[in-house]
Amino acid sequence: MKASFLSLRESELNPVFLSLDQLVDQFLKKNKYPVILISGEMGAGKTTFIREWYSRFGTESSINSPTFSLYNIYDSPNFRLYHFDLYRIKVSEELEELGFEEIWGKEGVSAIEWWQIAEPYLPKENHIYLSIDSDSMEVRSYILEWKQEEVT
Repeated sequence: MKASFLSLRESELNPVFLSLDQLVDQFLKKNKYPVILISGEMGAGKTTFIREWYSRFGTESSINSPTFSLYNIYDSPNFRLYHFDLYRIKVSEELEELGFEEIWGKEGVSAIEWWQIAEPYLPKENHIYLSIDSDSMEVRSYILEWKQEEVT
C-alpha cells in the first residue's frame, strides 16, 4: 500500500487534489473505475473536499451532501462522479435492496462517505482511500492510500 500524508488548510488543498487527479487518471486510462473511500469524523470536511475537488473539472452541477438522497450523480467533461453518503444506512443488508454495487467500480468514479458499512459489497480492487482528520478549526490532515500495482 502506497500513501501520501499532508496537513493543510482547506484553502491549500491543491497538492491533495493533484495527487488524487493523478490516481484517478491512471485508473481511468486502464479502463478501471476507481472507488474513493472517504473516512473522517462528522464535520471533518468530506463533502467539502469532494465539492472542491470535483468542481475543478467544469461540472455545471451544484455539489451537495447526498446524506438524504444517499447518492448524487455529477457530470463533467472528464468523467461522471457518483457521490455516496452512507451515514443513514444502519445495517449492511439495506444496501442489497439499493443496488449500489452495480455502480461501484463499474462506471465513472465513485466517492463514498461512511463506506465501512458497505465493505462486503465493495469491489475488491480499484480503491483509493482518503482519510481526513481535523487538526484544528483551520487545518486538516489528509492521507491518500492506494495499492501501487493497481495503478501502474
